[in-house]
Amino acid sequence: MRSSGSRGTRGFSSVVGAIFMVLIMWVLASSYFVYTLLQNTTYNSAVGQMNQLDVDRLSESANVLSTTYSVNANGNVAVAAQIQNTGPSSIQFMTVWIKVSNSTPWTNYNFSNLTNANVQGGAIFPLNVSLSVSGVLVNSSASYTFASWLITTRGNIVALQQKTITSIISVSQTTQGIGALMMDFPNFTYYNVTGSNPYFLNLTAGASGYYVQGAATPKGQVAFRVILTNLDQNQRNITLTDGSVLFFIFPSATGAFQGVAWYVVNVNEQTGAISNTYTSVTLVYNVATSVYFASGQRGTFTLQGVPSPFIPSIAPVNLALVGTIGNSPFGQNIPFVSIEIVS
Repeated sequence: MRSSGSRGTRGFSSVVGAIFMVLIMWVLASSYFVYTLLQNTTYNSAVGQMNQLDVDRLSESANVLSTTYSVNANGNVAVAAQIQNTGPSSIQFMTVWIKVSNSTPWTNYNFSNLTNANVQGGAIFPLNVSLSVSGVLVNSSASYTFASWLITTRGNIVALQQKTITSIISVSQTTQGIGALMMDFPNFTYYNVTGSNPYFLNLTAGASGYYVQGAATPKGQVAFRVILTNLDQNQRNITLTDGSVLFFIFPSATGAFQGVAWYVVNVNEQTGAISNTYTSVTLVYNVATSVYFASGQRGTFTLQGVPSPFIPSIAPVNLALVGTIGNSPFGQNIPFVSIEIVS
C-alpha cells in the first residue's frame, strides 16, 4: 500500500500546478487586455487626428485677386498671381501646377514645389514662378490657354484664373514700343492710410484707383499700388530708386497747372505696414511685382493727400520711374490713367 505521505505530495503538486496555470492564464489575459487598450487608444488618437485634419482643411479659404501669364522664352512660362488668405488659419502652399493647351489639340503640364509659402489669415501671397512647359513658342501666332492650381499642405486646391493669349509676340512688341516695364491696368488700386507711426495700408480693403474717395487733406491720406512687369528684351533686372513717383496734374483757375506727388515706399505685404525709410525695389525679369506709392517726400515716408480745392476733379496720372537696368541708368514714364477724385 502507498503511504499517506505520497498521496499528500501528489495533492500538493496538483495545487501548485493549478496555481501556476491560473497565473499563466492571468498574465496572458492581462497582456491581451493591455494590448487591446493600447490599440483602442491608438485608433481613437488616429481618428481624432483625422477629424482635426478635416476641420483644418475645411477652414482654409483663399481668394485669387489677380493672375498673369507670360512666355519669356520658348518652352518657358511665367505665372504671377496675388492670392489672399480669407480664412482664420494660416495656409501653406506646397505645389503650383500649370497647364497649357491650344486648339491643335495639344496640352502639356508642369509643376514646381514652393518654399516660404506660409500665408497668415488675411495676408496676401505674391506668387511668382517660371516653369518649363515644352511646346510653347514665343514667336507663335497660336492661341494658348493657360490654367494653374496651387496645392496646400492640407490637400486643398486653389485654382488660379484661366487666361488665353492669342498672340504672344504682340506683348513684347508693345512693350518694346513704350519701354521695358508693362503695367497691369485693371489692377490699379488705392488704399486709405491708417494708424500712426507706423502707418498701415489695409491690403484687403483696396479699391479701384480710377475712382478715389476721401483723399482731401488734411485728414484724407491715400496710397496707390501699381503692378509692374519687367519685360526687358535682355532679361536684366530693373531696380527702382527713391525718386520714382506717381503724380496727378490739376488745372488751376489761373490757367497754370499744379500737381500732387506720391513717392515710392516699401510696404510689408503680410501686415500692410509702411516703412519709414525706402529700400530700392528690384523688378525681376518677367515677374509681376506690386509697387506702392504713398509718401509726400522722397526717401522718407510722410503722409500725402489731395488739396481740397482740387476735389472734386478729374486728373491725368503719370508714373515717372527711375533707377537702374542691369548696370545702366534707367528711366521710364508711363502716362497710364485718368482718375476721378471725389470728396
